[in-house]
Amino acid sequence: MNGWKVTSIRPTTTFKCYLSGAGYLTQTLRKILRVSYRRNKREWGQTTLPKIKLSCLKTDQVKTNWLRFLLILNASALSAGMVQAQSSSPVNRVIENLFQDKPAIGTFTQTPETDIDFTVIDEQYGDFDVNDVRKVLVDMRVNNRPPIVAPIVRIPLAVRDAPQDVVRQLLDAGVFGIMFPDIETQEQATAAISSMRFPQTADADQVPPGLRGSGSGSAPGYWGVSEEEYRTLADVWPLDPAGKLVAMIQIESLTGIRALNEILEVPGIGVIFLGPTDLASSTGAEGPNAPTVEALVQEVLQVCLARNIPCGYPIVATSHQEAERETARRLAEGFKVLAVMTRAQ
Repeated sequence: MNGWKVTSIRPTTTFKCYLSGAGYLTQTLRKILRVSYRRNKREWGQTTLPKIKLSCLKTDQVKTNWLRFLLILNASALSAGMVQAQSSSPVNRVIENLFQDKPAIGTFTQTPETDIDFTVIDEQYGDFDVNDVRKVLVDMRVNNRPPIVAPIVRIPLAVRDAPQDVVRQLLDAGVFGIMFPDIETQEQATAAISSMRFPQTADADQVPPGLRGSGSGSAPGYWGVSEEEYRTLADVWPLDPAGKLVAMIQIESLTGIRALNEILEVPGIGVIFLGPTDLASSTGAEGPNAPTVEALVQEVLQVCLARNIPCGYPIVATSHQEAERETARRLAEGFKVLAVMTRAQ
């Protein structure tokens, strides 16, 4: 069934037949097609059920044969749709947008809307439990397909120096990316990227070396691909241009800013993401909007722009209007990845 597309079956098809009891057949056909339509309305691009015209057939045998035909047709369409879904790789919107030089807009939440590009599932605070993340990942799937919104997990700060065990669990669960908090040295950045990579073959780029291990857990099933295809796709972008995993490195201290150029020497960093609140704490500033903090934010941004590394920033607004205004301002400055949150005063 290679090359078979459900889109070739249009819901405007008119079925003509001749039998007594056309009303019964009409209802039956609509029931048959309703399941297929609900599963495939995205491909069909319709918002109403197909219209079916039935004239009358004269024998019950013809009626039976016709119903059998439609059942087989519908089953084939559903099967083709499932094959197509299983064979298509997931889309990491963060990578897709950045590759096209477009911004990626997301947020920090466990219940994201589908009109954003990514969500950060925050596991930095409290006790880490990968099963909590698994539950969120299951809820994010759409019609039993990979999520539209890229799930990114921020890992606990306590594992910053040796993150491979926690990162392996998360990647095996199927996440699309990892956010590493408060990176301050090149060694920590190298450990971060290595933790996301499978051990590399002799003919592959082995810097940084892969420390993930050899297994992939339930990730291939979550992505809807084979084990072999998953291992091909599960590498960090842009080090691997075909990679579907994104590493977000957070800079949240003066120490991290001073080491930024050395950190950026590590291949495989997808995004440098600022943490202005912790940056304010490390400098003794009054808050994330203090002029001294903003000056440091702009310093990091300019380094990233000069080295063509996407830079990210969290926006915390008190209204939708403020969120829109701040988003437009940060995009105009050159930020490529924004996590936008709105909270009441």
